[in-house]
Amino acid sequence: MKRKVLVLLAALLLLPLTGAFSFGVGLQFNGNAGAVFEPGPAITFKLDSVPLVFAVNWFIGDDTTTVGLTGDYWAINDRLGNLGSLGINWFFGFGFFANTVFADEFGINAGMRLPLGLNAFLAKGTFEPFIQVAPSFGLNFLPSFGLSDFFFPISAGFRIWFK
Repeated sequence: MKRKVLVLLAALLLLPLTGAFSFGVGLQFNGNAGAVFEPGPAITFKLDSVPLVFAVNWFIGDDTTTVGLTGDYWAINDRLGNLGSLGINWFFGFGFFANTVFADEFGINAGMRLPLGLNAFLAKGTFEPFIQVAPSFGLNFLPSFGLSDFFFPISAGFRIWFK
């Protein structure tokens, strides 16, 4: 009984905080525009109060599966123009990637990325479609240490905003 009261009390204390910010969560489709096209889905998440965007990625190759995390800071997010009532924004920033590669040999790599893209807010700001390219470079840690290939992940997706 005490446990239920504590859970209810915690929920009541946190309830006012839910209106303090809104967040967007959605899906994106990734592809690498490098030498080998590696398609894969991702889950993306963003808070409105900070210019940070995160994604959990899953790349599917012929003999390789990669699970990764990206985090981007949008240094610029400005209106590009209007097409009727549709406001289009462009963004540019810097971020990181970290990947775990499951193939013949287990691999780990990480590095930096420079996201550049377009987004818009539709349906009174509740639906955000976007497209971006994020030139990336970094280091391989396993199976051997060294520079990773320079690559160009392209992403298209959407976020649903909860306010």
